[in-house]
Amino acid sequence: MKKLPLAILISGASIRDGEASLLVDLFEIGLQRLHLRKPDCQPSQVAGLLNKIPQAYHNRIVIHRFPELLKDFTLAGYHHYAGESLIDCQGTRSRSLHRLDELKDLKEPIDYCFFGPVYESISKKGYVPKVSLPELGSILYNQKKAKAKKPMIFALGGVRRRKIPELFNLGFDGVTLLGSIWGKKDPVAAFERYQFIERSVWAKKEKEKGLIQRLLKDDE
Repeated sequence: MKKLPLAILISGASIRDGEASLLVDLFEIGLQRLHLRKPDCQPSQVAGLLNKIPQAYHNRIVIHRFPELLKDFTLAGYHHYAGESLIDCQGTRSRSLHRLDELKDLKEPIDYCFFGPVYESISKKGYVPKVSLPELGSILYNQKKAKAKKPMIFALGGVRRRKIPELFNLGFDGVTLLGSIWGKKDPVAAFERYQFIERSVWAKKEKEKGLIQRLLKDDE
């Protein structure tokens, strides 16, 4: 599996005017993974959108809700909504989780999952957290401490730039972006600002990993 970025962008629920061109601009400035989630659309409309995006970028797109489109397009994978049966597909398999017990008991053979909302949603009014951050951090810490192979966990809901350091300190492997990008007048510029934070967090993670490796070596 291709290494996942620290930030995954989720599309808006409806197709907006000029969206294909906007998505190409995002890919060109460095967007590595887009979750194409269009619950307000028909499969044919989503296929039409994909047809407007150069095939060179299709391997960065994960589809939601319309697994039949995987037959017609070579995409990065499929994302399952809560309760949807796991399907076989090329690329990654992922799922959205919203309850703490789902996260604790996660044994499915998936590559990563979204968990949230971690904060009050920007795009969905009234979509608020049901789990406290300390409680969530405790679960994430225990999972990493157990060293069992687990799917990567991405924070979902209300993610803003200033919140990202807190989420990584809690133990999340990455974040998902939606309202904080599509709610802006210039989504491309908004995503560029997140990329700067992503690179800073990645550099910090690599530095910490190197330090741990050196300490372990010194302890041999």
